[in-house]
Amino acid sequence: MVVDREMGSMRVLLTSPMPRAYLLVCKLISIALISALQAYVFLAIAYFFGVEPPIIGYIYLLPALIVAGLMLASLGLFISSLVEQLENFAGIMNFVIFPMFFLSSALYPLWKMREANEWLYQICLFNPFTYAVELLRFALYATTNSKALIVVVITTFVFVAAAIAGYNPRSGLLGRKTKSD
Repeated sequence: MVVDREMGSMRVLLTSPMPRAYLLVCKLISIALISALQAYVFLAIAYFFGVEPPIIGYIYLLPALIVAGLMLASLGLFISSLVEQLENFAGIMNFVIFPMFFLSSALYPLWKMREANEWLYQICLFNPFTYAVELLRFALYATTNSKALIVVVITTFVFVAAAIAGYNPRSGLLGRKTKSD
């Protein structure tokens, strides 16, 4: 999104007569669908390394991938409304995205985090990445984690609303930025 905005394609897209919110949500949906396709390619490769979840899990996984993809894409869209230049995005990656990833249950399950440190476990519980990972983990094995689903859906709506507000030229973050000569 930052590259799209810097190269001008995002600006051209947002100047179309379609409602801005509609365009941004369509962009999010396309990102989520592409990421779901990439996840299935990754799972196909993982199958050759002995990862064999139940076949029904692949069906359960699709809606979970789309919801989690929407959440992560909307977070990225919101962050892109804050970042002016592509070079600044590296700082965002180092100080926002990586800590959120490492302080989630992506690398270790929640029960393992609790065994290691209660304080670390509590941080993981406040991290939306944790719930996205848990949603995907449960879906792949054909079960539903209702709490993770609720948190991911609510977080998605919050990030989408923040991104739409950030891209609003009148009151959003892009409208408040001024360039000095």
